[in-house]
Amino acid sequence: MFGHILNPTGKRSPHKILRKKLIGDIKNDDPLVVAREEKERLAKFEMLKHRGKGPPKKGQGRHAVKRNK
Repeated sequence: MFGHILNPTGKRSPHKILRKKLIGDIKNDDPLVVAREEKERLAKFEMLKHRGKGPPKKGQGRHAVKRNK
């Protein structure tokens, strides 16, 4: 019932086109948004590293430990 359009004449309607998401991404176009996201990502990794939960250094991960046994 809700979300449906009544179309008694059977003519083509632009409703299907208007329902779709907009083409294009605002995030990729604006360098300020990209810079802010990168800053947030680096801050998150810094916080994880401070707690000891960050990614291991190269060659000290799980696969490297398995290989050396």
